[in-house]
Amino acid sequence: MINSDFRSHFPFFKNESNWVYLDSAATTLKPQVLIDETIAFYQSAGSVHRSQYDLAQTDAYEMARDLVAKRFNVESRDAVIWTSGTTHSINLVAQGLSDEIQAGDEIIVSIAEHHANFIPWQQLAERKKAKLIVLPVDENYCIDANVLSEALSAKTKIVAFNLVSNVTGVRQPVEQLIPIIRAKSSAKILLDIAQAVNSEQIDIQQLDADFYTFSAHKMYGPTGVGVLMGKLQSLATIRPLFFGGKMLTDITEQNLTLADLPYRLEAGTPNIAGIIGFGKVLAWLDKWNFNSLNKSLYQLAEKFQNQLQQYTNIQILKPSNITPTISFNFSNHHHADIATILAEQKIALRTGMHCAKPYLRYLDKTGTLRISLAHYNTEDDINRFFNALNFALQLLQD
Repeated sequence: MINSDFRSHFPFFKNESNWVYLDSAATTLKPQVLIDETIAFYQSAGSVHRSQYDLAQTDAYEMARDLVAKRFNVESRDAVIWTSGTTHSINLVAQGLSDEIQAGDEIIVSIAEHHANFIPWQQLAERKKAKLIVLPVDENYCIDANVLSEALSAKTKIVAFNLVSNVTGVRQPVEQLIPIIRAKSSAKILLDIAQAVNSEQIDIQQLDADFYTFSAHKMYGPTGVGVLMGKLQSLATIRPLFFGGKMLTDITEQNLTLADLPYRLEAGTPNIAGIIGFGKVLAWLDKWNFNSLNKSLYQLAEKFQNQLQQYTNIQILKPSNITPTISFNFSNHHHADIATILAEQKIALRTGMHCAKPYLRYLDKTGTLRISLAHYNTEDDINRFFNALNFALQLLQD
């Protein structure tokens, strides 16, 4: 099977063969190509965009930008900004647009956001005396188009929500929502696509938001590397969050002349090894049939969810949808107790509030168990999980 072939590129499964890894929504495992490229960089010398002798590193660094632009159909490579992660990217936008927010303006988010796409807007609204409007979700965990339409007004300056929830795995109907925002406001739109990049081929020009953010470690890349991308015209309105080297064309004692995009938003020495390594990961991913990988992934997710539904006293947060991320609880056992016993049996999954406390409280949950699959998971992983789960439930019952 294609996922077994894909799996062979990840050293984790050789080094930690006794573990079952089901926490890819938190961070994906790393392929050998990333490890090799990272080692190669640290065995070299130099930085990027600094000297003649490090031109090879500079070329590889910029090639990674080109690969991001190609994969997501970005209108220009200059509209791809390197950051340290999704959190950095969203804060960059929130801080960079702060001059456009006045007292009484409105910022719209959904209740279903990760803290990274909630707190920066909450704090911006508080600082600028703007109003933060938090949209509910319906029984399918989606933003209701009518509720969104009613919330929009001439005062709406920013709308931010996720494409896919890190809690439920539910995909928001952005193809329906974004045209409503465009028709009823002049708001800037930010999409957090961190949970979607590894299971969907995203064309950002078709989606028509202003800003998109994700972290490389969500799609087999390194930690400490993020991407902010979007419309050039919108990115040009962002005031830099950081000031320092490389983000200027000239400076005098009195005046600063900013560089063009993307460099005006990339002050300082970047995570060069991570970015070059991510470029190698993207080039490696291009060699795989993404549709075939996804077909196998979703078949595995469907099998997992169907088997999970056979248990009594279980609640699955989206029983009608098949996604690679599945959150669930057992009404007669605490999620942390189950997770502890599973970890003792070498099952790696996530438990708790998933950096989404407002959402979990809205759902009246103190936490959930969450499994999240990636293209390297196999049926054997699922079988081992259910064997461990049965043992945990039996132990807690006794």
